[in-house]
Formats: sequence, C-alpha cells, structure tokens
Amino acid sequence: MRTYKANYHTHCDLCKHAKGSIEDYVLKAIEHGFDAIGITDHAPFDFLNERSVRMTSEEYPEYIRQLKHAIVHYLDFILIYRGLEIEYFNGYHKHYESLLEHLDYLILGQHYIEKEGELLSVYKIKSIEDMQIYKETLIKAMHTGYFKIIAHPDIFLINQGQISDEMKAISREIIQTAKKTDTILEINANGFRKKKHQVDGQYYMAYPRIEFWKIVKEENARAMINADAHDPNQLVDQAIELAYEFARHLSIAVEEELVLD
Repeated sequence: MRTYKANYHTHCDLCKHAKGSIEDYVLKAIEHGFDAIGITDHAPFDFLNERSVRMTSEEYPEYIRQLKHAIVHYLDFILIYRGLEIEYFNGYHKHYESLLEHLDYLILGQHYIEKEGELLSVYKIKSIEDMQIYKETLIKAMHTGYFKIIAHPDIFLINQGQISDEMKAISREIIQTAKKTDTILEINANGFRKKKHQVDGQYYMAYPRIEFWKIVKEENARAMINADAHDPNQLVDQAIELAYEFARHLSIAVEEELVLD
C-alpha cells in the first residue's frame, strides 16, 4: 500500500452520520504519517431542515472549539486545516462569508437542487432538466470564489446507465468552469465503498463515473482524491487504493497538497 500525505474531506460525529471525534481523525492521520488533514464536516445551514445529516447552528461553536484544540495540541505532529462541506444556494452569501471568517476553506457538496420552489435530492436526479439545474448551480457556486474543492462533482449521473452526449456536454461545462475558476474537482473515494446500482440489467458505480473523468483529463482540469471519511479507518482503506488506481488508469495527475491563498 502506498504512502498517503493528506486528506482534505473528513467528517466527524457532529454530523450525526459519521463515527469519531475530530481528535480521532487527527490521531489516525498521524498514525498513517500524514503531513496534513482537513476537517470538513457538514456545515450548519438553517435553510436545510434535515438536521440528521449536519450539525446545528448551536453546535457549530463546539466544532470550532474542537478544531482549535486539535490544532494547538498536535501542532508538532500534523498540519490541520479548518473546513466545512456545504451546499450552494442563491441569497445566502452572508452565511458563506460568515463561515469563512473562522475557516481555511469550504468544500462544495451539492446534495440538493432547487426546482420549482422545492428541494430535490441529487440522488433523485434523472432528467436532463434536473442535470441542467445541477450544472447551473455548480457554475454559479464556482464563480463566487467561496469553494476550493467540488466534492463528487459527477454525483448528478448517479441514476444513469449509459452516459449520453448531452450528459457529457453538461459534464464538460462543469469541468471547463472548474478550470476557469481554478477549482479542484474531487475523485471521491466514498463511491468505491457504495454498492453498484442496476440500470437496464447492467451495474454501474454511483461515482466516480469514468465518462466524466475522461473529460477532466481532456480539459486538464485540477483533480484531487479525497476519502470523504465518515470513520477514522476510512482515511486509508481499499477505497483510497481504488481511487488512485482509477486516476492512474486515466492518467489523471492528482494533487496531494492543498495550497491555500
């Protein structure tokens, strides 16, 4: 197994669907000889009501307190970055700016789109119309400059079997915007931990989708592999190995160090 230098997409138990405290992840990263770890639990966001998958606004100060403690306590052993994973919606710029006052970076993890005044989970995206909304949401988000990394950018293809030319065109627009805005696209190792889904008798990975990442290679956009760890043991596991094998197969040069302004 290769040596890994860092992971920049890491959750903790405050989001209510991950195991382990911030300190648990930091200690596991030190055990594996990491140079750096970015903690990016799901951000508090009152606009989204499903409290079971993110910390509340009232819990956010505890998140910051734990981060500060870990940074000071393990200063001589590892570099710890303060981050959050969050969705983008118009009209909430003050919220993103307020969060960034205490953080080093934000990851865009777009788990919902707005359609006809309602929220639709990306796990239910099936139509080209919905994919276009997802694309436009990501493009707007990237142009704000708030987000350093796009988590699982290909998640909008999750219910698809064969990827059509129209879907590839949507993918290319996302990728070209990422390149233009200098935003990093994430090969998300969590996709290798998920079961394949069946479409028309064939089985497909949820993500990463090879069709999307072939275009990333063509466009020479920035890419990074992250664990999307929800358990300290996921910082280094078979899914990470498979993600690197995936990138090697496509000759994608992945970045292993997050350089912040």
